[in-house]
Amino acid sequence: MHELSPDLLIHTLRWQDPVDVLLLTLLFSAAYRRFRHTVAVQVAVGLMTLVAGSWLANRIGLILTSYLLSAIGAVATIIIVVVFQHEIRQGLSRVSPLRWFGRQRDKVGPFDSRATVARAAFSIAARKKGALIVIPRHEAIDALVSAGVEVDARLSVPVLEAVFTASSPIHDGAVVVSDNRLLRASVVLPLATESADTSHGTRHRAARGLAQATDALVVCVSEEHGTVSLAHGEILEPMAEQTQLVAALRRFWTDDGRRARQPVTGARVRLGSVLAHLAILICVAASWAALALDRSHMVAKVVPLEIRGIAEGLSFDPLRNTSVVLELRGSRRELDRLSPTAVHSYLDLSASAPGLRTFRVQAEVPPGIEVANSAPASVELRIRARAAPGAGEPGLAHSSGPRP
Repeated sequence: MHELSPDLLIHTLRWQDPVDVLLLTLLFSAAYRRFRHTVAVQVAVGLMTLVAGSWLANRIGLILTSYLLSAIGAVATIIIVVVFQHEIRQGLSRVSPLRWFGRQRDKVGPFDSRATVARAAFSIAARKKGALIVIPRHEAIDALVSAGVEVDARLSVPVLEAVFTASSPIHDGAVVVSDNRLLRASVVLPLATESADTSHGTRHRAARGLAQATDALVVCVSEEHGTVSLAHGEILEPMAEQTQLVAALRRFWTDDGRRARQPVTGARVRLGSVLAHLAILICVAASWAALALDRSHMVAKVVPLEIRGIAEGLSFDPLRNTSVVLELRGSRRELDRLSPTAVHSYLDLSASAPGLRTFRVQAEVPPGIEVANSAPASVELRIRARAAPGAGEPGLAHSSGPRP
């Protein structure tokens, strides 16, 4: 068994390979643009670091380290599935064609949820009532907030105003809105531990607490001052008027609640984005090269040569070579576990006619194994018409008299 050199690997490059690398690069780049401001990217980078460390440790012979990193990676994968099950379910639902058809049926007219939230916030502020409106984006908030009361009503200004009235039994806490729906009310948010402004009360601390822990947006209406603020990330941004809040929501939130595409400003931001996408391309290409090199091991096997498909009424001369040598390519593990009876070589005589014919040696191998070469690659074989029972040899005249 021997390995192919990288030069030979490049020489045997198929057209599907660069398409494969390009397709994966585009997919990972799209995922990065979607989740780059969330903790999911950090978790993914950490998991890939474990995988890369395990592979490197295995390559240089650090058996115990490789085993430990592999075990940690396996446990981490299970934990990720459990912790991020909401994001995984949401991501799978977004690529479902049934969701696209359902979205077309649900559209009954133009509706701007951002304007609705802004109008309701300033209407509540004008009545000197307090309110918290939570807008989840990519990261789940279920682990950080209380369950509250399920509402599941179409988002509208009257509904929000009705919730945040003194007579409403669910006016305490926050409401959660998503996909043009008011999902829950009376939700308790985590409080920020520190506040730069001592005038901020519990409602502002709750808005900042959730915005700092997740990528959610929180519209905060002050009951004391009648002001409106938008919490996002580490920032609690005051809103002077309704149009300002609408514009701010448009920067971060689309109509269906997803993260809005942020404008790229500044040379540093553009350079960082280019470097990130370049790093994704390098990682995908390196992963493909590592996998291709691992599958570049070769082994030679002597395999019996079979005859298949000989037509009725035809025969053939005996083979001079009853076996061939096949060079098989694949990963080391696949080649080591290859059963001797799993490889077959044969000549297909189904379309043959009498005469001296040349047949290509064909082979059957398990999936994942490739036939790199065959020696010989073809075999000459004389096909003869089989004589009828009781008839003489072909080409000889028959007489009624005795043979001399």
